[in-house]
Amino acid sequence: MDRFAKANAQVVGITCDPVASLAAWAKQLGGIAFPLASDFWPHGAVSRGYGVFNEQRGRSERAIFVIDAAGIVRYIDLHQLREVPDETQVLEQLDQMPRE
Repeated sequence: MDRFAKANAQVVGITCDPVASLAAWAKQLGGIAFPLASDFWPHGAVSRGYGVFNEQRGRSERAIFVIDAAGIVRYIDLHQLREVPDETQVLEQLDQMPRE
């Protein structure tokens, strides 16, 4: 999280699970260092808006978006559900973003 903070980035986890499930998951992990948001209702509205909702599975794909301060999507990376994304790639994208 420190590396993202130094890059002036905010990490947010968004999932189609209800808030109670997110709270239980975070508690099971012993807490997490970034905010979680529920895309449960209307189900998958945010995921659909970003084009990553999987209608057959009823959930979003695992995706990383880097969005600049103006709201422009600068980077998208899709992953398999159990795949751990490479944070170095994301940090490199943050370094390449235009600065205000």
